[in-house]
Amino acid sequence: MIKLKDLYERFEFEKGDQYQVQGKTNSMMEFVKHIKNLPEELGSIKVTNSTLSFTDSSHDVEFKKKFTSSNKAQVIKIIKDITNEFKKKGDPVYEYELRSFYGTLGKRTPAENNYYITMRTKAKDDFGAAMSRGDHGPLD
Repeated sequence: MIKLKDLYERFEFEKGDQYQVQGKTNSMMEFVKHIKNLPEELGSIKVTNSTLSFTDSSHDVEFKKKFTSSNKAQVIKIIKDITNEFKKKGDPVYEYELRSFYGTLGKRTPAENNYYITMRTKAKDDFGAAMSRGDHGPLD
């Protein structure tokens, strides 16, 4: 018998990612488990430490080459802190995702690949949609 919790806590890997690094889930616990299981040899991994809808790179924390257990603990702390901040603002995170800047086309090994973490919320999605429609004027 499948437990209800098991239906919601699954990690959906990116199609075409033979190394099973990229993917998403709606469960912070499942995402944290995935972060803990990532290989130590990564090109880099970036996570933002801001709840702003539009941020520049000054809000990013990046780890290059060796992704040690200490680095993983730092990333997990950032994810938990940001999740709590979004929740306090009334805009909870509904999806956590680990992506590559290169996608799955390059067939790079994890050690050759650069990754980033995104957290989706309704307000961030609404802001992105408004920007793509031009509601806030042109970007240039």
